[in-house]
Amino acid sequence: MSAFLGHIHYWLYRKIQLLVERENLILEKTTKVVDDLAEELHSISVDTYGEPINPSIPLENIIDHGNIHGWLANQINIASVREAAFIRDLLDTNSGDEAVNVVTAILDAFAVQGQACGVVAQDSLEEHTAPAIYNALQNFYVNGMPCDGGDQVVSESPDEFTWVGDHRLQAGYWRTAGVDPKFMAVAYQTWFEAFVKAIDPAFELVTTEENGTRLYTIKKKIINKYRVFPLLRKYKRTKNEQKKRT
Repeated sequence: MSAFLGHIHYWLYRKIQLLVERENLILEKTTKVVDDLAEELHSISVDTYGEPINPSIPLENIIDHGNIHGWLANQINIASVREAAFIRDLLDTNSGDEAVNVVTAILDAFAVQGQACGVVAQDSLEEHTAPAIYNALQNFYVNGMPCDGGDQVVSESPDEFTWVGDHRLQAGYWRTAGVDPKFMAVAYQTWFEAFVKAIDPAFELVTTEENGTRLYTIKKKIINKYRVFPLLRKYKRTKNEQKKRT
């Protein structure tokens, strides 16, 4: 049955599965804050936009083999809008301390999954460079279909990789769901930060603005020599004292 399926289709399907898993993680974490309300709101988004795919079902057993591209694009649309609508309802139906706790729970779900994906990505990271980390990141979050063109790259070097953070390939789903795009940008930023930190602690994600345009940069951390040198001297003193005692 999988004769017409290629690596790219399985690659996309795995990212859709991760999107569904994150939606379930948001449900799990917000249930601890607002109890049954989270389940009720999630049921509304499911009734409106469709059931999540079962992540355990192999792609060849679930895909429409007569419309492979269309099926994958549709699943990205359904999962992306459903997650965004669920988040919208969580934000809209809570206030005060509960609203703060709900926001914290949602962002925690993004951070937890970003970190987990970063740990998995360590095994396949071929180079410890900013572009390599950016490429690895693309394997774990839904960023449109391959034909959509991807992100707009601003600059790249081994130590820094910058792209436009306008989320143009997610913004359409957010508009359909009616969720606050600023909150979703923060959520994705949280995911990116956790991923980069986990895949290689020597790098970090920095968010800036330039002429009103949001920019994401994966950059190598600068080691503060004024902090490192005293630590080295302290380490050497300790080793010398240990030698004298022996």
